[in-house]
Amino acid sequence: MRFGLIGESPAMVQALARLLQVAPTDLSVLITGETGTGKEVFAHAVHDLSMRKKFPFVSVNCGAIPETLLESELFGAEKGAFTGSVEQRKGFFETAHRGTIFLDEIGEMPIGTQVKLLRILESGEYSRLGSSDVLKVDIRLVAATNRDLAYEVRQGNFRQDLFFRLNSVNIHLPPLRQHPEDLPLLIEHFAHRVAEKQQLEYEGIDNRAMEILASMPWPGNVRELRNLVETMVTLEQGSRITEDIVLRYLPAPSQNELLGTPTTALIRVADVPKPTHDADIQMMYRTLLQLSADVAEVKTVLRHLLNMSVDLQPTNSVVTPSPAGVQGQPIKIDPVPEELELASLERKAIETALRRTHGNRRETAELLGISERTLYRKIEEYGLQ
Repeated sequence: MRFGLIGESPAMVQALARLLQVAPTDLSVLITGETGTGKEVFAHAVHDLSMRKKFPFVSVNCGAIPETLLESELFGAEKGAFTGSVEQRKGFFETAHRGTIFLDEIGEMPIGTQVKLLRILESGEYSRLGSSDVLKVDIRLVAATNRDLAYEVRQGNFRQDLFFRLNSVNIHLPPLRQHPEDLPLLIEHFAHRVAEKQQLEYEGIDNRAMEILASMPWPGNVRELRNLVETMVTLEQGSRITEDIVLRYLPAPSQNELLGTPTTALIRVADVPKPTHDADIQMMYRTLLQLSADVAEVKTVLRHLLNMSVDLQPTNSVVTPSPAGVQGQPIKIDPVPEELELASLERKAIETALRRTHGNRRETAELLGISERTLYRKIEEYGLQ
């Protein structure tokens, strides 16, 4: 459990063994896995188990910094290098000298910046923005991504030479659904940790409650599980976690799945629940992203479930199938009003998440399961400044 690394499943044991093997070396490391699987925790462990542990660990989220500023943030800038640059400034690489720099969401890095990163990895040399002077830096690079970088290389979004350089040492963190046997360990760890922090007497968890949690898909992975456990323990004041308590705090889609609520092949309004806590918001935004693939069908089904019988297209009626097991006449659908547009639902999800995090955009992006750069773009698109 050192460094907060928890797991006894074969997948986690393999990841931990790889970590212990490469951490004492000075090799660059690429950590891959879905959002919420613990990539930054592993990055910290690489640093703490290395000979550089007494020097800085600098964490940079490449997706959180606008493309126009990323280069100056990483490599520094001379006075007057760009509008508003009133003095020389050090970059993150210079700050991390002799230590470790962690580049999270490296798949978001622009091609031009990738060229400079490759130069540093190969020679330790770089130049500040606005200067031709060559500087030297001694750093170890740990990078992380939830993207398939091999695919990004094929699409021309990521340099092949940089990919080969990074991918020589890869630690893959599996999604929680692929190692559910680790769930009891994780739950107990998070529960005891928050109880100690809040000075609560934690009374444990029932077997049935544990079974329910183990059966969930956890799209937000360990982060989603941690948030749920910490919320339950805190709000229930350390009381024993029972089946009823778990059901009360689970997001609506998970409850429906668990309780066997009838579903159809159609997308349901219930799939976009009113957010009651963090997991709900993330589930809603993920659902919205999926729904965007077929907006027309979404409008049809939303209208159908709201019992509004009008025509989706002015000249040609659209017929929707009845839900499974329900007999009756096909339902005629008409245009969906503006308030039911997918964009308004997406905007509402972002507004709700921003309120929940008190405007903290990094936390908002994590909550919604998107990159900060995507969040910034959506905020500008919807005028949520």
